[in-house]
Amino acid sequence: MSQLNLAKLFALSTLSGLLIACGGGGDGSSGHNGNGNPPPANSTDLFSLKGKQWSITPTANQTYCYDIDTQAEVSCSGNDWDLKFAMGTRTPLLFSNSGVSGSGNGGVLYSPFDATWANLSKEKDATQGGSLPAQAWSLDAYSNAFMDSASGNNSFFEYNLFGDHRMSPNFKTFLVTTDSSSKAVIGTYEKPVFAVQIYNYYQGSTSGYISIRYINTQQPYDIKTLTIDATQGWNYVDLTTGMSSKNATGPWQLAFNRYNVQQNQGVGSMIASQPAGFYSADGQPVIEKFKDSHAYVTTETDLKAAVNTSNIKWGSNSINSILNPTFKGAYPQKLSYGWYNYYPTLSAAQADGLQAAHMLKANPESASLIRGNKGNSYARLHLTDIHYADPANASSATTWTFELDIQPAR
Repeated sequence: MSQLNLAKLFALSTLSGLLIACGGGGDGSSGHNGNGNPPPANSTDLFSLKGKQWSITPTANQTYCYDIDTQAEVSCSGNDWDLKFAMGTRTPLLFSNSGVSGSGNGGVLYSPFDATWANLSKEKDATQGGSLPAQAWSLDAYSNAFMDSASGNNSFFEYNLFGDHRMSPNFKTFLVTTDSSSKAVIGTYEKPVFAVQIYNYYQGSTSGYISIRYINTQQPYDIKTLTIDATQGWNYVDLTTGMSSKNATGPWQLAFNRYNVQQNQGVGSMIASQPAGFYSADGQPVIEKFKDSHAYVTTETDLKAAVNTSNIKWGSNSINSILNPTFKGAYPQKLSYGWYNYYPTLSAAQADGLQAAHMLKANPESASLIRGNKGNSYARLHLTDIHYADPANASSATTWTFELDIQPAR
């Protein structure tokens, strides 16, 4: 389940409702100003730089970055990039200069499955006259057992279940190993395995203090607790000593920063169990279970039962961005990755005018909005073309061309 969706729902109600349901917009009239009144209509098109092109002829396993402020490709080693194109062996991943991908104040509004170029092209102001909250922009985040890979948010709390804008724990149990090469759920003295529950997000009324309880699976009845100050940057936790530190160079397995969790390199994790009854069959939170004042006590058995987990498959950190949605479709038909289609068979490729199996074709209608690394410029973008050096050879060099309309900083 995803959390922290209040701002995103606001974004969808202002932009999606305006652009997609109504088929256009850009008058800046959605949302309200600080006096509770609609902001004045914006008749000026702030996307003043239109039709900018970024073409990349990538080499496998190399990264390429673009700066919307200068409309130029820049080094990915600096801080001035806004969009990163990370080429794999055949296909890329895209990232914004935000969250765990970079030190910038970037972000993304819409995956390429959630907006169209035709509708976004009618928008005149990416900020909706200042009414769109900064939190509506999705930040790149770690994807692991603790993080929802679809939303980029954490998977251990639910937000605003009771209309009080608070985080409510769901008492999931996570297994954390210090030796991901072993499938043993019971660790050793040198390489322990831990079971972890996150049960609180507050110290008094102050948010960002994450409380965990955990066991070394060799000693399932020795339950330890720890509260981590995750309010200011990453705090690194060593479960073997029960200590946390701002120092990432010491021993640690998990690190917490507000709503985000990362794992140390070489550490593996998996969800061992979800307490029965917290969610309905269709995945919706069961409010009464989250209200239960005895949940902390009753879910202790789930923590201890983690030692009986079978079919271990450890997961590791990857970085999630909504610019990289899960593909849609079913083999042997074409598979859509939002920005482009992949054609696994010759017949599927020929149906869309391509000459060979395993080729890619751009989806120019899919689009997204990104925020620049300084947080004050914006761009809508779509992939207009994937050109093959040899149109009959799926292994030949490709050139990827993006088109961007840019709203410069004011």
